Amino acid sequence: MLTQTTGTSIKKIITKITALVLAALLCLSMPFYAKAAQVTTSIYTSSKYTHNARFDGDVIENGIDISQHNGDINWAELKKTKTKYIIVRVGCRGYAAKGTLLKDKVFDENITNSLKNGFETGVYFYSQAVTEAEAKEEANFVLQYIKDYKFQLPVYYDYEFATYSGRLDTAWRNGTLNKEKMTNNALAFCNTIEDAGYKAGIYASKSFYEDNLIPDKLDSYAIWVAHYNSKTTYSGEYQAWQYSAKGKVDGIDGYVDSNFIYYKELTPLLSLKRFEIEDIKKQSYTGKEVKPSLKVLYNGKELIKGEDYYVSFENNINIGKAKVTVTGINDYEKFDKITKEFSIVPPKVTGLKLESRSANSLTVSWDKSEFANKYYVQVHRSSGWVKAGTTKNTSFEITDLASASNYRIRVRAYKTIDSNYYYGYYCDEIETATSPAKPTELSATNITPTSLKLNWKKQSNASYYEVYLYNTETKKSEFYSEVTGGKNNYLVVEGLLPNKRYSFKVRAYKNSKDGALLKSSKSDSFAAYTSLPAPEISSASSKAVKKITVNWKKVANASGYQIMWSTTKDFSSNYKTVNATGTSTTLTTAQSGKTYYVKVRTYKTRNDKKVYSPWSKTLSTKTK
Repeated sequence: MLTQTTGTSIKKIITKITALVLAALLCLSMPFYAKAAQVTTSIYTSSKYTHNARFDGDVIENGIDISQHNGDINWAELKKTKTKYIIVRVGCRGYAAKGTLLKDKVFDENITNSLKNGFETGVYFYSQAVTEAEAKEEANFVLQYIKDYKFQLPVYYDYEFATYSGRLDTAWRNGTLNKEKMTNNALAFCNTIEDAGYKAGIYASKSFYEDNLIPDKLDSYAIWVAHYNSKTTYSGEYQAWQYSAKGKVDGIDGYVDSNFIYYKELTPLLSLKRFEIEDIKKQSYTGKEVKPSLKVLYNGKELIKGEDYYVSFENNINIGKAKVTVTGINDYEKFDKITKEFSIVPPKVTGLKLESRSANSLTVSWDKSEFANKYYVQVHRSSGWVKAGTTKNTSFEITDLASASNYRIRVRAYKTIDSNYYYGYYCDEIETATSPAKPTELSATNITPTSLKLNWKKQSNASYYEVYLYNTETKKSEFYSEVTGGKNNYLVVEGLLPNKRYSFKVRAYKNSKDGALLKSSKSDSFAAYTSLPAPEISSASSKAVKKITVNWKKVANASGYQIMWSTTKDFSSNYKTVNATGTSTTLTTAQSGKTYYVKVRTYKTRNDKKVYSPWSKTLSTKTK
């Protein structure tokens, strides 16, 4: 650890003693550094800076801090400079009232390149926390993004005002915050970081330390002070000094924040504890003592149980928090005991099965677990595994599903103890499908007097359909035909009688991946009529100027006739129609001396709707 001012707390004394021991142990393995001069020239600003006398003889290293605001970095060029360390921003909390937590867009890129290029590396988070709970939330936000990286310098809490209307500024002005509360926020962040095994630090300006914090309560952490001057007059403890925001360095366009860090012959600000236990996966309850295998490291080297350490467990039978303690022996006897908590969770759910299904829901059940308060159900949708819901029961209906669709389902048990949730592992998943939906929107079009084209709304997930025709003798809907392919949503029904009412129903089927053949309920009954036969046109002749007389034979049971005439043979343009009830009509045309084409069809009015027959043959005549 760095030299601290004399304090009254045991924690500070232990921290100093530990640092001295570590320094003595490690100095032989560290490269030799030349003694620092009291005045040095910055490699970033080319200006001279006078260092506090307390750092006489210390190693002074040049470094920068970076974030997404520094843009694209040419790491090959930056590596050629005399920069020794880089502190990378993990993210920030917005200074608006909502205070959204945001990850720095290039954090992973920056920390990966910093480590890969050999820079001593640390991280920082820009805080706008106004409560201890928010500070802890920020610390946990940081921990989730740094867990995969091994870096050397601390995790810094960047605490500063943003803007007059910002959430932190406002809380200070209106008295919601004071020095003690802001100090407690910083402590909450740092303690959460250190509880996770990292070294914590605090960054703030000289005036912020003096006016808004209580520095004496913070000096067991790594202190980084910002004071833009050729010599800082900050009298509190600090180990890093940010002296300018307008440095320049190869590899980065624009200005960079420029810093000094002071070391006592070696780097004591390691972000990770030297003696550590890797994270332990949650363990399933067995009713007996749970003793998970451990991975214990010293400076990244895996140690051997029984040779380098021994292990003891506490509270490792029941569901809840258990603790393991590792005590160094032999070459590692000099180190303090270290502990790690792990969770014992309810055992896996068994007996998951499908109970029932509908077009838009699936109901599943499972065996009861005497070790759980509740169960958490997930369903796999197109977006991936999502929560379906929780229940105290051993069955659950998953709703809002697509019809005739395959789904994967899994369940885990969990127990709540002292407001903490202990989730078991998910059981083996099952795969099943919803039923097809009942076909809707049936309609029919007349093709010939003895055939109809039956249509219905397509179900993209259906495997096939069955069409049923009502039998007037048995008074039942009977199977008529199968329509293969879920996308084929029509059937031409042939062999019917003209001018007759027919009633249809349709059912959809789905071949499920679990081997079941799923069917919908039958559609609502749909009635359609075949048409009358086409009339026989007798003659079409012009006996007066712009007049055409048309004659046809009567069709029994017809409600009327429709006559169409046109100057085009295929009736694609220049056509008109007129209805008639008899078997003859006279048409008035637009032109004389012009050839016209004429055809007739029958219609039958049913429920105010006309059902048309096919057209007759076409005759032609030239008008007078």
